[in-house]
Amino acid sequence: MTNPNNHDSKNGTVNFSSRLNKDTFTVLEEEALSKNISVNSLVNNILGKYVSLDRHAQDIELISLTKRAVTNIFNGMDEVRIKQLSEEVGGVVHRELVFLKFNEMTFDNLMYVMVINATRYGSVKHTSDDSKHNICIHHGTCMEFSNFLSQTHKIMAEHLSIRMSAINIDQNTICMEFYEP
Repeated sequence: MTNPNNHDSKNGTVNFSSRLNKDTFTVLEEEALSKNISVNSLVNNILGKYVSLDRHAQDIELISLTKRAVTNIFNGMDEVRIKQLSEEVGGVVHRELVFLKFNEMTFDNLMYVMVINATRYGSVKHTSDDSKHNICIHHGTCMEFSNFLSQTHKIMAEHLSIRMSAINIDQNTICMEFYEP
């Protein structure tokens, strides 16, 4: 349990002390340096992903695959099969993660979960202004996977009455806009 005096309610942060294996800390330090961020920021990012996604991976039956495996699975898949697969999983993971993390489906909770979930595929850039959120996912696999991600997000948006449009789809990247209802 942390000391209540270590809470900064203005910033929503908590100071705490922890012991790490020296080798683990060295890796974190090198990684933070390579990303030009502090070790504190890196640890917050890692723990944030764990709390939002990784701790629920077993509950929602997530598995890890290499990009090579994903490319081989999706490469050459026709549009009909991509659409069928998208309809089977369309937004299910996002909805489950929102309720597991927040217990409430709101637009902001959904956008948060979508960004965290998208990090499974590669680099993610998220920007927002007013009621529009842009999410770009650089997955680096194949065009069919981009189409799958586009269809999956479109189906999820339709189920939740959210306006969504794909503004870029290519073999490496998909960029989408989401508008708050």
